[in-house]
Order: sequence, then C-alpha cells, then structure tokens
Amino acid sequence: MRTLPLMRTAIITDIHGHYDGLLAAMADIETCACDRTLCLGDMVDGGDGSDAVVRFLRDHDIPTVFGNHDHYNDLDLAPDVQAFIDTLPETIVEGDALYTHISPRARQNKIADPYEAWNAFDETPARRIFVGHAHLAAIYGEQSAEFGAATSHLIQYNHPCRLDLTDRYLITVPAIGYSRDRIDHPRYCIYDDAQQTLELRLLDVPCLRF
Repeated sequence: MRTLPLMRTAIITDIHGHYDGLLAAMADIETCACDRTLCLGDMVDGGDGSDAVVRFLRDHDIPTVFGNHDHYNDLDLAPDVQAFIDTLPETIVEGDALYTHISPRARQNKIADPYEAWNAFDETPARRIFVGHAHLAAIYGEQSAEFGAATSHLIQYNHPCRLDLTDRYLITVPAIGYSRDRIDHPRYCIYDDAQQTLELRLLDVPCLRF
C-alpha cells in the first residue's frame, strides 16, 4: 500500500488508441491544477494511436494499471510498448483509495449498475474505489435505503461535488476512447482527497467511432 500526500488526481481510462483524445484530456487536466494523472487501463485497441498512447503515459510517468484490452488484443504493438504493458500492475492502492480497471472483486464483473457496485463494496475495505471498463460515468455510494443496491448519485459535468466523509464511494470513470451512453465526448474525473471532492469532466472534442 502506498501513502501519498493529499493531492488532486486526474483519473483517465479506456483510451483505446485515441491519441488526440488523450492529448485533449491532458490539456484540460493542466488547466484544472491537478497534481498528477493516473490511468485505469485499456490504453490500446481501437484508434490508430495505440503505440503513441502507451509511450505518452510511460514517458510522462503516469501511474497505470493494465486493462483487459492491454493484455488481450490482435495488435502488433512495438516491442518497447509491449514491454511497458507487461510491467503494469492490476491494482494500485493508496491509503483508502483503490484504482483498478474492471472491479476490486475476485470475480471481476463489469460494474454498470448499483447491484454490482454493492457487491464490489462487500469485497474491499477501500473507501474510494475507481474503476474503468464500463465506458460509463457513475457515482455509487455504499449507504443505501435498498438492501443489495448501492445509491446512484447525480452527475453534473464540470462541477465538483463534495463527498460525504461517512460514506464509501465507487466511481466508474468514463472513457477517453469510446462512449457507450451516447455522450460522444472524451471524459475523465478529478478526485481531490484534500477537499474530498469529485468532478467528472467532459471535453469538447469527439470520441472514436465504432
């Protein structure tokens, strides 16, 4: 477990070779006074910039976990790119925050509803859980009036929301590459663990097309 100073962390995921989308996100991150960026995987497989995406993350020392497309694809990646992917961890844990691609559960189901979010809370002590993979934006709270289902919280893009210190949260971070909810723009989130705020950012550039 790594413990870091309190900071503003930009969290990106599911880039899928969308190099222009990555650059747009990094430009926006710079305007938001973030202390660092962290990537939740699926860097490759989709757009034509897979090698460039991985090299950018590597050369800018961006902490990254691997995604399923990073390990299973039909791409002919450059040797240095594949070598970097092969070094990546599945999960990063820092204090009470956990970062992974699909799920913190032993059985890694996609988290795309409050029921699977509930299951994820049950299998990790982390208080702030960040996942990608679903290509959807969602904020789930553990405190809920319905047994077996987490609470889904409203999302307002480009506006920080304050987290309840007594609650636990699971955030599915939306994709830089492909959208699966008809919002065809790259998105990412900013977690400020000093202020205990979360902000979902939406960019004014296009996603990749299926």
